Amino acid sequence: MNSRIFVPIRTVTEGLGYDVDWKSPNATISNGSTLVVLTIGSKTAVVNDREVALDAPAMISSNLTYVPLRFVGEQFGLDVYWDAETRSVHMYSKLVDTPPPADPDGGGNSAPGDGTDGSGQPGTNPGTGGGATIPSTDEKALLKSITYDGLGSIYLPYEGDFDGVKTQVLHNTERIVVDLPYMNFDPYFTPGFLPSTNGTKLGEMLIDSHPTLQKVRYSYYSDKPSTIRVVLDLSAPTNFKVTNEDHVVRIDVLEQTGPAVDPPPVTPPDNTPDNGVFKVVLDAGHGGKDPGASSVNGHKEKEYNLAITLKVKALLDQEPKIKPYLTRSDDTFVELADRANYANKLPADVFVSFHANMATSGTASGSETYYWRSDSLALAKVMHKHLVAGTGLKDRGVRTGNYHVIRETTMPAVLLEAGYLSNSTDSAVLYNSAKQDKIAKEIVAGIKEYLKIG
Repeated sequence: MNSRIFVPIRTVTEGLGYDVDWKSPNATISNGSTLVVLTIGSKTAVVNDREVALDAPAMISSNLTYVPLRFVGEQFGLDVYWDAETRSVHMYSKLVDTPPPADPDGGGNSAPGDGTDGSGQPGTNPGTGGGATIPSTDEKALLKSITYDGLGSIYLPYEGDFDGVKTQVLHNTERIVVDLPYMNFDPYFTPGFLPSTNGTKLGEMLIDSHPTLQKVRYSYYSDKPSTIRVVLDLSAPTNFKVTNEDHVVRIDVLEQTGPAVDPPPVTPPDNTPDNGVFKVVLDAGHGGKDPGASSVNGHKEKEYNLAITLKVKALLDQEPKIKPYLTRSDDTFVELADRANYANKLPADVFVSFHANMATSGTASGSETYYWRSDSLALAKVMHKHLVAGTGLKDRGVRTGNYHVIRETTMPAVLLEAGYLSNSTDSAVLYNSAKQDKIAKEIVAGIKEYLKIG
């Protein structure tokens, strides 16, 4: 409304895990250290006993309390990013602006592969032994996002100007390294970063649709000068081209020039439970008062989530080495924190959350698998392969997603977005009982493959 984004106040409680107390006309939001009081219709809020002006007041519509999302997020130290193309909002925990202890290629404190920064001189990336490093102030540009077009081009739009792109090709293993000097990440950079305990800005994108390009990794690499490093992991030597026009750096990955290298194997879990039975938590997303997304054929997301969860459980019940557990077994509402806590207290060996997607356009289609921590990547790869086989829909890849249930669980965890309910074809697949049976069989096959159960 009026160029401001409002969300129901329950989004704050369920999505962010904050406490909300509603006593008309005031809504009090707290995360334990920050307390925000919003008054319906008032452009003044109280933040930790301090009055703060806001552009748009909280309001009530259709008996729901709505709050201005950006204001709430920023008061709690979150970055809020609006994606105009998909009309979606992304919220990220802010990271301390300190250089990482190692570059994204895992090569210690210098450039990967040769112990130098590519020019024969020692790398400038700080080591891990010291304390916090003062953030760089010499950046001339901010990287807004990194996207892959599915064909072979990576786009890096930025604001400002910087002093040229530097590239190098490294072997054993094959990779292309692209450095962007005098550049830092925009506060609203997407697709975001992997979790970090020391403020390190590291992220990755898995690529499944290119003959040789396997992964794109990125990080804040150095503060002398402020530099972003992008690494393209390849399965074979490959030509490439880098252009910088209209404030967009474009990397085109071209034809293969050498023999392929075997990709590293997916690493399954090493330890078998003492009693030989794995605990697998199946999480049917949404439920009860939270219906989730609405499909074009009149169904609710919570219906699909529960149906596929129950079918997977029925199949796992027949597996002597697997014990399935459910966060909900009927149309009830369960808090996100309770779902994660349930899995952690078991403790579970694997956590799988079932969902379906939604977009404003009816053309978006396909299956996606999300993970957050690095120890969940192997599970995500296996489960996504089987998810796509089960749905038969477009493969939209494995992605990182900062979702509560896969962020706060302590075991390998994935969130499966089986298809788009805004797409009539996807929706017809997900609400077809026979198709659900096939999806359930593939999900079970994926769990068994990951756990190395024959």
